[in-house]
Amino acid sequence: MRHFLKYLIGMTVVMVISCDSPEEPVPVDIGQDYFQLRMGLFQIYDVSEIKYELGVPETIQYQLKTHVIDSFLTLEGEYRYVIYRSKRNSEQDSWTYVDTWSGQTNNQEALMNEGNISFLKLVFPVAQGIEWNGNKYNTGEEDDYLLEQVNMPLTINNISLNDCITVIQEDESDVIVYFDQRKEIYARNVGLVYKESTQLSYCDDPGCLGDQQVESGLIFKQSIIAYGME
Repeated sequence: MRHFLKYLIGMTVVMVISCDSPEEPVPVDIGQDYFQLRMGLFQIYDVSEIKYELGVPETIQYQLKTHVIDSFLTLEGEYRYVIYRSKRNSEQDSWTYVDTWSGQTNNQEALMNEGNISFLKLVFPVAQGIEWNGNKYNTGEEDDYLLEQVNMPLTINNISLNDCITVIQEDESDVIVYFDQRKEIYARNVGLVYKESTQLSYCDDPGCLGDQQVESGLIFKQSIIAYGME
């Protein structure tokens, strides 16, 4: 009986301690999975460009590959990931190196360094309707980005994506002078899946003013066709 009482008292103490112990913190989803930076991650895209010079359009189509090949620790104690970009004219061709970009994230922001110019691509936590200055970390004029859609299902090139977000980087136009629309779509656990940019300048000579006759600019579309690890 005495041993049983000791056992009962011991179990009661254990139960009390267990009940009083703090619970493990539940991880908060801030949306970093939309901006994927992992060693070995690659994405392949179909790209279409229409370039206007002196009003003459030139169409170029190719495939683009991005591949995270390295990472290093910055002075701020954050990891920056090195991204090789390569392109080819078709699936039958070999990849040709184009340039190197880099990206990094923390609990507040996601940045991409494109040709030595840093753009603030996302802010965390992601939420519909939030705005931020995409040129916060470069010398360009303030450029307000808008997170327009969240948790959006989407199918691109027969790839089903259950959870996407759309960032409107610009949506401005002047029927006489210019047209500027830019957006990017990110998918959870995949990263960038679609990018579209149309920046056009119209002819402003007296004979064509107001006709929206394109003088110069670029129509750019980039859509994912494959992704994975290698």
